[in-house]
Amino acid sequence: MGASASNSGVVDESTMNVSSVETKPGHLPALDGVRGFAVTIVLLYHHSVTWMTGGELTVSMFFTLSGFLITRLMVAEWGRSGTISLRTFYDRRVRRLFPASFAVLLAIVVVWTVFAGSGRYLNPWDWFSGLAYYENVHLQAAGKDYASLFGLGNPIQHLWSLSLEEQVYLIFPVVMLLLLRRGRDKRVLWITCATLAILAVMAIGLGAIYENHSPLWSHLPGVDARCTGRSCAYYATEVRVGEFLMGAAFAVLWATWSKVPKIIDGLGRSSWRLFGWIMIIGAYVVWFTFGAWNRFGAHFFPTVVFLNGVLTLAIIAHAHVNGGANRFLGWRPLVWLGQVTYTVYLVHWPVFMFWESQNLDLDLPRVRVPFTDWVTVDHFWMFVLKAGTTFLIVCAIYYLLEDPVRRRKIWVGRRLYAWLAVMAVVGVAVAFVGDDRRSTQSENVLTSLNEQALELQREALAALPELPPDAPNTATNDPSLPARLLMVGDSQAWVLASGLDDWELSNGVDLVPSPGVGCGIGANTRIRYLGLDVPERPGCTAWRDALPAIATKFRPNVVIIVGGTADLSDRILPGSQEWTHIGDAAYDSWLLEQFATFVDGISVEGAPIVWFTVPDVNPPYVAGETGQPPFAESDPARTDRYNALIREYAASDARVTVVEFGDAVKAHEGGQFEPKMRPDGAHIDLKYAPELVDFIDAVVREAMVR
Repeated sequence: MGASASNSGVVDESTMNVSSVETKPGHLPALDGVRGFAVTIVLLYHHSVTWMTGGELTVSMFFTLSGFLITRLMVAEWGRSGTISLRTFYDRRVRRLFPASFAVLLAIVVVWTVFAGSGRYLNPWDWFSGLAYYENVHLQAAGKDYASLFGLGNPIQHLWSLSLEEQVYLIFPVVMLLLLRRGRDKRVLWITCATLAILAVMAIGLGAIYENHSPLWSHLPGVDARCTGRSCAYYATEVRVGEFLMGAAFAVLWATWSKVPKIIDGLGRSSWRLFGWIMIIGAYVVWFTFGAWNRFGAHFFPTVVFLNGVLTLAIIAHAHVNGGANRFLGWRPLVWLGQVTYTVYLVHWPVFMFWESQNLDLDLPRVRVPFTDWVTVDHFWMFVLKAGTTFLIVCAIYYLLEDPVRRRKIWVGRRLYAWLAVMAVVGVAVAFVGDDRRSTQSENVLTSLNEQALELQREALAALPELPPDAPNTATNDPSLPARLLMVGDSQAWVLASGLDDWELSNGVDLVPSPGVGCGIGANTRIRYLGLDVPERPGCTAWRDALPAIATKFRPNVVIIVGGTADLSDRILPGSQEWTHIGDAAYDSWLLEQFATFVDGISVEGAPIVWFTVPDVNPPYVAGETGQPPFAESDPARTDRYNALIREYAASDARVTVVEFGDAVKAHEGGQFEPKMRPDGAHIDLKYAPELVDFIDAVVREAMVR
């Protein structure tokens, strides 16, 4: 059944006044359900769920929904009183938004200061930009790329979208008041609708311009924006307001167009019941496919954003009818989730980052999902932990603070502003006074990787015994195997060597790994590693410099080279300012030279060098430790070219033999990304691939007879 015209908020075409504007717009549970559905996608997207490559479009939907709901209330107020009370609007927004956000920000800065070292570093100015609602501008001015924020980020970076909305809320009611004060008839509403629609199209179109230009405000004297490319548009209020204005224009249209009741009745008919499901599935497909940083990124502004906005408007229209998909969207748990969406969004990111930083091994039971091949591994249980903690905190904030303040049960009148001032002052004091503690004790991903690489080399050198001149060259338990095997490369070499512990012990082979964590075979330069813009890393240089000393002291009988995922990353070559990657002629030529230098460093007289080709990699997104997928390193074309260069180099160096290890991994039952064998899509757990142990055994034996 369709909703009646009295609930649609429509102006009667037969009159020039606005007496038929709905002055008490009814609640639409389906829109709460849409928000609940969208925030669920946000939680998955901000976990290590890489298949939702367009998950950032859920934020775009929130902007459009906010525009519709806020404008709907304004038009209703205008219909009642002929004006819009700015004082009432701002007081309502402050009560709705500030208590929860101030409480969360205060909790974040206290936790990150008291438990410094348990998460990424929190800069006081980053924190203050969240408090003052200019986080998006702060990110633009700092030149922070959106994708990189998923890596070397901080626990308040998600507030960029809330900052942007608050900036819109500051200006938008004034604009509406100016537009609607022109009169009290339908013509004013139509002009308002057209004006908002034109501004929306202009703003979203501006996003395409910002792809290659700095923000407009950065041209003011003494002002600068260091953002480049899509991030300039992504954080720009003057661009993202377009999505908000799409919802606003639609709200005015819905209150003006005489055909709206017929549209609602039509959508409520059984022949249109599938329309709502099509819209929901369509939203899912868009979020699944059209990301800002995947192959559709070039069309994100304005095409994808506009498409997502239109889809949101269609869902809003359908939310006015009963039955069909709205029964699903009106499901109480989903509606409740939609009602607490703001609080969930505030809380989830710092909670997710905190738990990610703990590096927990939950070691909980693996449960197979019925009728599927899915198994609930640690990744699943970690999501349960993070989401569960989030909702416990959300319930506490919502029911003890946010909702009572909004309903004026606590902090009535000026008490609200007094409490907000207290939280702000305490937060600022902790943010700036506690900065030394946070900066000296907090973990940094790059620093951690550098320290790991340096420590591994120190440990490797210190652990190697001084070999006598007559040290045996064959294994104690099997003379067809080498006494000493050196495995070098990145963390792939480290993990493979760990999986050979039993093989090493049973055969009497002394296997020593010497990995450079996160390093490539190529020399240390600036790269984009798993979505992060990584400067030259001292740890990688130290690793390469230590290899000749390790090889000389250990005197391996066989050397195996494994990995080098960083060689697949985008890179700036020495003497250049341009990004390049494997497959480009200049890069390939440089990398072949690096291969020669690397082999010279690990070469020991008489020791054959076996170079493993690599399988494809598909590393996961990890909040706080990687950029946003899809990663360039996951491109199979880059892997194929890398393996081709290994073969090309080996053909010119008699010391090196190529072994098609990549093909052996791809031949694994279940495929090269079988979850047990490669739980993170990159490293290989030999415990679940015993045939690869046999493969390596055969390769090493063959190397001994060359």
